[in-house]
Amino acid sequence: MSSLLGLFTKNFRPASRTLRPRVFSLSTFNLPPSAFKFKIRDIDPLKVSFAPALNEDAVIPPVEVTHFPEQYVLPHINGKILGNPSFNVHEFGCISDPKVQSFVDKLHDVVFNGFQVAGTDETFTDTLVDDLLRIVELNDWPLKIRNHPPYKLYIEEEPCVSSVPEFVVKHRNSIFIGVEDKHLKNIKANTDYGESQIALEMLACGNENTRFVDKQDWKDQTIYAVRVISIYVTFYKAVIPTTYLEELLIGLPQQQSIMIERWPRANGLRTGFNLAEPDGRRTVLTALMKIRQSLL
Repeated sequence: MSSLLGLFTKNFRPASRTLRPRVFSLSTFNLPPSAFKFKIRDIDPLKVSFAPALNEDAVIPPVEVTHFPEQYVLPHINGKILGNPSFNVHEFGCISDPKVQSFVDKLHDVVFNGFQVAGTDETFTDTLVDDLLRIVELNDWPLKIRNHPPYKLYIEEEPCVSSVPEFVVKHRNSIFIGVEDKHLKNIKANTDYGESQIALEMLACGNENTRFVDKQDWKDQTIYAVRVISIYVTFYKAVIPTTYLEELLIGLPQQQSIMIERWPRANGLRTGFNLAEPDGRRTVLTALMKIRQSLL
């Protein structure tokens, strides 16, 4: 009997690792705890990638814009004028509306301080973006802006990554979020100029939008995002399918993936639409108004 037992013990080997069912734990994920800390390599396990959009309509909803705020385009105000240290908005007789004056003054602050050391224009960019959202009425009923809402990306029903976007506008299964990197000297290439953070902000918002809804009622989540680096604005869009969210319930996604499209197509420090230039202002305001109309 003992010899038989010894023979069995001698020849017994654990099952190969490839034959064992894959078990996930929080340590398996090995993800940074905050969206702000994500680098390019960190989004790979989540099967998220970015791609230049084929055309504008792939990111910006192709809807009609009515009541465009033409007074904010200001064809005679450009980056050279706004970057002048002695700029005074009250010297421009063509700008008489106090709200427009306030917007242009804030735009000057961002442009001028963009030449300064990192961190000096943090507040300036915040207030400028607040003005843009006000101009296009993204905070008007039934829409409502939430500033710095705390979200989590849940994997296996565990809160794995925290996310605090600058603002979020939600309406049913569509979400618009903002990510501001604020200063040209703050943004780093190892985050793909903030896109790694954007990926987590979008995932966390879509994930959070289904957490208090019965699973059978889940819908695909359409997520719009805007990145503002100083005066340069880039737009993003992704659709997060319910099948992707279902995979997060049991671990990292294995079959499903997310493609985030970017407009304009290039990605860099100054590749976004330039708010200091009239054409850039028109393009950004039009895009924001189309997103608002789509949310409604």
